[in-house]
Amino acid sequence: MNNAPHAPTRRRPVVAGAIARAAGGLPLSTLAQTGPYPNKTIQVVVPFPAGGIVDNVTRKLGTELSASLGQTLVVENKGGAGGSIGAAQVARAKADGYTLLTAFDTHAVNPLLYKLTFDSDKDLKPIALIATSPLVLVVHPSVPAKTLRELVDLGKSKPDTLHYASTGAGSSNHLTTELFKATTGASFNHVPYKGGAPAITDVLGGQVQVMFVSVTSVLAHIRAGKMRALAVTTRERIPALPDVPTVSDTYPGFEATSWVGLLAPAGVPADVVNKLNGGVNAALKSPEFQKFLEEQSLRPAGGTPEQFAAFMKAETQKWGAVIKRQNIQVE
Repeated sequence: MNNAPHAPTRRRPVVAGAIARAAGGLPLSTLAQTGPYPNKTIQVVVPFPAGGIVDNVTRKLGTELSASLGQTLVVENKGGAGGSIGAAQVARAKADGYTLLTAFDTHAVNPLLYKLTFDSDKDLKPIALIATSPLVLVVHPSVPAKTLRELVDLGKSKPDTLHYASTGAGSSNHLTTELFKATTGASFNHVPYKGGAPAITDVLGGQVQVMFVSVTSVLAHIRAGKMRALAVTTRERIPALPDVPTVSDTYPGFEATSWVGLLAPAGVPADVVNKLNGGVNAALKSPEFQKFLEEQSLRPAGGTPEQFAAFMKAETQKWGAVIKRQNIQVE
């Protein structure tokens, strides 16, 4: 009887040893991390600075996924080279589902513009398309054009006298403007910026006069009369700007969107990909997340990993043709 209280103590190393032998001698710290995915913190790399559309969407989605997966998602901002630096980090990460990438539209064209240290198709695996976003064509109020056709006529009659802003070579607003030029024959001079904030500031100041830009970024300025919205790039008009026509109303077939999607290192097990894909699709049905996207003028997407892969392939082909035709290069 005197030995009874000590019996559990004698059994503990035996049980631990049996577990370790059954697991091939793995240490207990490793055993603690095994089991159904996920059972530890997930890192999501945002390949752009904090505060932008990709960062905002990732953090809001992370809240939804943390709740559904039962694990914390931690965001790491790793900007540079159109998002390719952060993408390279994830491409080299362990393929266990604990390091993910939130990609922007530049991801589809970076292989055409940069000398990458990884293969986008082979080293990264699509999980889900999260959302798409229309762009709006705005001009400074000093520009005499009140309609899209008038702007094109101005760009033809006085070539390169109007300047257009972008957030850098290969950005969605850069490529969309070049597609617009190729479609219409108008001519505007490109002025690249290192980010949306300085570009928008100079449009507001009239230093540059034209810009395709995300609706959320300039909606308040449009409503205040500090910018004039001429058209949106989706096929249908958008709720935030119901009186603004689409580019395709004047030039049928024209369409351009920016987008955000989730990827993982290649080699991540199929069951992990499916669980993450299901989590994203479930989040997109959340009223709170839908409200957030609507406030950002973003459209929920979702779908399967295969559909996201096909979407990115189509984007690469579409914008690759524009890059080639307009001879676009990263300096």
